[in-house]
Amino acid sequence: MSDKNNSTYGNPVLATLNGIVDLFRHKEPIGEIRDSDRLDGLTCLVTGANSGLGKAIAIDFARRGGHVIMACRSGIPEAGEEVKQASGSDKVDMVKLDLSDIQAIRACCATLKQQGVRLDRVVLNAGLVPQKPLKTKQGFEMMFGVHALGNRVFVQQLLHDGSIANSSFAESPNAEPGKIPRIVFVSSETHRSGTPIELDSLGQPVEYSAMGSIAQYGHSKLVMTNYAMELSRRLNPGNTVEVAVHALCPGPINSNIAREAPKAFKPILKAVMGLMFASPEKAARPAIYLSSSPDVEGQTGLYVHLMVKKDAAAQALDPQLGRAVWTRMQTLIDAHSH
Repeated sequence: MSDKNNSTYGNPVLATLNGIVDLFRHKEPIGEIRDSDRLDGLTCLVTGANSGLGKAIAIDFARRGGHVIMACRSGIPEAGEEVKQASGSDKVDMVKLDLSDIQAIRACCATLKQQGVRLDRVVLNAGLVPQKPLKTKQGFEMMFGVHALGNRVFVQQLLHDGSIANSSFAESPNAEPGKIPRIVFVSSETHRSGTPIELDSLGQPVEYSAMGSIAQYGHSKLVMTNYAMELSRRLNPGNTVEVAVHALCPGPINSNIAREAPKAFKPILKAVMGLMFASPEKAARPAIYLSSSPDVEGQTGLYVHLMVKKDAAAQALDPQLGRAVWTRMQTLIDAHSH
């Protein structure tokens, strides 16, 4: 399938450079973030919220009056105390979540269910770029396992348990206007440079160099974005949006996502990121907008790069491929469910 937005497939360097250039291009923003866009009375879960982008999102949500649940692999409870201090809110809790382990994901969901948590906003931010090939506990390629499969298991379990407010999966009544839950995936423009999705090899460990890790990162984000769009279609089959699902690219971020980069590259990365990349607070704007703005109430399936609405890559939007990937991922999950 051809798509002018897919011209960077297989070229992660070009995709990354395009992302940096986009920082300086003037495009009409999808909307604006207002101080009046509040989250009072809403429960908001953010994954990977112990540092960087996720922490910035958590702080903003708490400032807007939301009850924030920081789902993290580490940083408990120190990061939670820092978010409380920075936001001036004590409505901040933490829960342990390791997206690289299916059983750990289900344990996290079980904790939330036991506590009676009902989520109004879920921001799937957690991510990583290992310097060498790694496997999840169940043997999947690590970035695929965290960004695609891990998020799939997490969201699916939350829906099944009724932990997402007004979830039709839990036979809840239709969402009231202004109270439609929203699920927001933090993707990346590198999903356009990721190797195309091949069902037979989906999730299998792959070998790559330190530089080649970006290509695999893009592939994992492509699968994740494909899943997000299919999830949107499945949760909202009619004309009524019951659970909004969106995806975004925050642009290059001056954060610790490259914490596992080779030591030789770290000084260069630190200098470049400090000069060219946005702070986590600025990069958080698309996630904040899609989570809090009333302007997108009743919409679903949006993809936002920086603050500009655009189409995701063709493979991410393809409904037929979306159904096939959904089925294949379920098969992989079922094989490790016992």
